[in-house]
Amino acid sequence: MKKRFPAEPDLQSQLESLLDQVWRSEAEWRLWDRVDAFVMMESLRAKRAERLARNATRQAAASPDEASENAA
Repeated sequence: MKKRFPAEPDLQSQLESLLDQVWRSEAEWRLWDRVDAFVMMESLRAKRAERLARNATRQAAASPDEASENAA
């Protein structure tokens, strides 16, 4: 005998499907939050490295004058 299936899933199946979609969406959002945080940290790290390089260049340019003053 053929078993007939209802045209629509029962309420429990609909709820499980809805919750499953919500959980998958939340997991995807958390992933993108981590990606955004990583990108932000990398951009801050690059800015900090650039600033430190500029400061080191300035100090290197200023140090010969300081060295001659200290020698006198």
